[in-house]
Amino acid sequence: MTTLAKFVPFARRARKLNCPPDQIHNFLRARYIPQPKQLLFHAAARACDLPGGPTQIGFGGARGPGKSHAAFAQLALDDCQRLPGLKCLYLRLQSKQAREQFDDLRRNLLRFIPHRYNASTGMLTFPNGSRIQVGHIRSVKDIDQFLGLEYDVILIEETTTLTESKYRALRDANRTSKNFRPRIYSTANPGGIGHTWYKKRFVVPHRQQSETDTRFIPATIDDNAMIDPDYRRKLEENIGWKLRAHRYGDWDISAGQYFSNFRYQYHVIEPFQTHPEWVHWLGVDHGYNHPTVFLLLAKDDDGNVYVLDEYLRAGAFPQDHAAAVKTMLERNNVDETPLCDPRAGPDVFSRHTDRTIADRYADEGLYLKAAVTDRIQGANEIRTRLGDPERGLLPSLFITTNCTRLIECLTELLHDPANPEDVLKTNVNQYGEGGDDTYDALRYGIMSIPSKFIGGMSKPPAYEREDYGWGASNSYRSGGGFILR
Repeated sequence: MTTLAKFVPFARRARKLNCPPDQIHNFLRARYIPQPKQLLFHAAARACDLPGGPTQIGFGGARGPGKSHAAFAQLALDDCQRLPGLKCLYLRLQSKQAREQFDDLRRNLLRFIPHRYNASTGMLTFPNGSRIQVGHIRSVKDIDQFLGLEYDVILIEETTTLTESKYRALRDANRTSKNFRPRIYSTANPGGIGHTWYKKRFVVPHRQQSETDTRFIPATIDDNAMIDPDYRRKLEENIGWKLRAHRYGDWDISAGQYFSNFRYQYHVIEPFQTHPEWVHWLGVDHGYNHPTVFLLLAKDDDGNVYVLDEYLRAGAFPQDHAAAVKTMLERNNVDETPLCDPRAGPDVFSRHTDRTIADRYADEGLYLKAAVTDRIQGANEIRTRLGDPERGLLPSLFITTNCTRLIECLTELLHDPANPEDVLKTNVNQYGEGGDDTYDALRYGIMSIPSKFIGGMSKPPAYEREDYGWGASNSYRSGGGFILR
């Protein structure tokens, strides 16, 4: 196909995506014609110019869609050409890899664009004074060299090889004194140390159609018509999580993932109104420094379990949580009066003073019952209910999109190296993110599915304060908690 024949469909697609004429001109001057997914990335990059537009553009998924090619083209062929004196930073984890890939991209994409490249310093300059500095970020000390400096655009390759703290530090260096909105372009594959935070920052908002400061363009090798056909075959030789990540760009995986049978497309559903005669109950994991979690669950007549909604809050008291739970019930049209079986972990029943945490919830009308807390059984029950749709084992556990933290948590949980049958315990980070609190609440709920409505928001007749919960007729104390009769 001639260059002119390629130009016509490219120009049409570019106009539909609101790519400005000067961007199209810049690409054609370099004889670069992006493919459709690459063009989506370029359109998102130009959306950064708009007031209130994004400042972080992610491009990735599987290996081989041409994401590095497109990201470098945006930086060198468009941004650096349209604004004199632009200062850009090109980063990768390893120094040698950064220099080698940068030079390959430069030779390929800048054949028709005047420039100078100093391989010893890693500096590329254009006649208008715009420049790109090649760098690497192997350690935290490597980031220090960029702090205090000013970069109008930062391009980070293989961003999931970085921790979130490194990315946050680089964001501090992404600023400008020019008439230009600073931005970061990032390419990424599933897996790696940065898998979790990158997915949360870029992929989840894209899925939920709630992007504000970010844009994410998912792509696989199927989006690259120029790829070596043998490379696709090589990717398909992988097995397990590597096949899902490298070939299909599946972000719902990680190496060592416990619930490897979790699939967003099968298990996550839109919110819906349940039947009033279905069983409804709560899974509860109480904390203070760690967030307190309440999950609202329901079971239909076929035995399928639905997690309808979630509530999380740290640094609050039972009266705060109880009020929020009542609000959660109201927005899901679940009657407070027959609220059945809030199931909680053993900590709320431990008596360190004259009154337990469960007592304080009871003061607010929430009468907690002890959940079955066996970790191995709980994990196995969740895994069994997730099924394996790809092998014809239908799931019986579904989660609505209201439960963003629970969905995120299930995809991040790993096997405990000391006990592979168990889930590795994780805590929230310094920003209150992550942790396994929603998983614990789900585990308590799944292991305590009621067969009918029991109890309520009003005080049940069998409740006695000295029994730390529902009273001797329903349970007995064992090791500070309860075992249900």
